[in-house]
Amino acid sequence: MQADQEDRQVEHNRPSGPSTGLVIAGVIVVVAAVAFWFFPFANLLLQAPEEPAAVVAASTPTPRPKPTLPPAPDIPVRTPTPEPAEPEITAAPALTLQVSDTRLREDLSAAGNSSLLSATLANNNLVERGTALIHAFSNGAMLNKMLPVAQPKGKFAVLAAEGNTAIDPASYSRYDTYAKAIDALDTAIIVSTFHQFRPLLEQAYAELGYRDEDFDNALIRALDVVIATPRIDKPIAVVKSEAIYKYVDPTLEQLSDLQKQLLRMGPQNTARIQRQAQALRSALLTKQN
Repeated sequence: MQADQEDRQVEHNRPSGPSTGLVIAGVIVVVAAVAFWFFPFANLLLQAPEEPAAVVAASTPTPRPKPTLPPAPDIPVRTPTPEPAEPEITAAPALTLQVSDTRLREDLSAAGNSSLLSATLANNNLVERGTALIHAFSNGAMLNKMLPVAQPKGKFAVLAAEGNTAIDPASYSRYDTYAKAIDALDTAIIVSTFHQFRPLLEQAYAELGYRDEDFDNALIRALDVVIATPRIDKPIAVVKSEAIYKYVDPTLEQLSDLQKQLLRMGPQNTARIQRQAQALRSALLTKQN
């Protein structure tokens, strides 16, 4: 993950010792879940759209393998419960991609009251963007600039002591608001909305050139990538190479871009997002009674 101009080098030399040691005080991501759960997640990962992750591969990186995860299960299809007949009323317009943004904003506005969700839903072509993001996330990739939103405040920084360099835990707090907003989303509303919009999501996925019936697997796989991200509670050592940072631990350096972004948000924020991702995964895979 490459740091941008503002992130390239903000070093604080502090004396070593218990009170000032390089201990990562954890703080946070969901991104993610349904196309819609992933939107805030995408925002918070893309939130820093122009802000690639703190540590990057060398200028000529070795291709990383895709996340190794077990096959993603199918999400059960829910049959809408028939509603009792009502007096003659004007039927609601058919749900199509052309009208999906308005309907989606109406349905998802109740899932949370954060400015993050509001900013996400202010975008257009939500279904199309969502399917593209989920496909990317299912492969551990990031799609920068897909959902333009404000960058987190503050700058990425590292701490240097006794010849070692680690990510400054103060950098993690920049993502607290995003992780808390995702953690507070109403899973039941998101799952209900997913099933309502599932035909359109599958249609948009097919228009990307993939099989429509594979969309649910991509969604679960994306959640699995988030859930499988390691949580590092100790200082994360990095090494500077010209204008970029790399993880010293080769197992971290080989993680996907999505997982590296999660690491950059800190262990507490990662835990919040993983908790929501696990809850969403379980709810999506629960069969209708």
